[in-house]
Amino acid sequence: MTQANPSILIVIPCLNEAAHIGGLLDRLRPAAARLGGRIVVADGGSSDGTQAIVEKIVAKDPRVILLANPKRLQSAAINLAVATLGEGADYLIRIDAHGGYPDDYCDRLVEEAIATGADSVVVSMLTAGT
Repeated sequence: MTQANPSILIVIPCLNEAAHIGGLLDRLRPAAARLGGRIVVADGGSSDGTQAIVEKIVAKDPRVILLANPKRLQSAAINLAVATLGEGADYLIRIDAHGGYPDDYCDRLVEEAIATGADSVVVSMLTAGT
């Protein structure tokens, strides 16, 4: 990376993702540490224990923030996270709560944005259903 210390905001809109959120945060937290970023879990009122899982992680990692998203929509979650915590952020990375990501996913997005000067980096997605 050539930009000195970019500020990264990683936003995860979610609703009832107890089965996935802990593992996802475990995967993203090292990237947030490497990039000096914060992870915002914008929860739309989960009733399955998602919030309790995130609260346990918040208690041990100040980079992770739990934000209530009363509008419940993913777009509202992103907008709320940016309005509340986005000041000074150079990059926004949106993550799906039940997606699988390589360990260096966030690093690669930021590296590509810096290398190309792009305002937006979009990647293809491989979907698999069960």
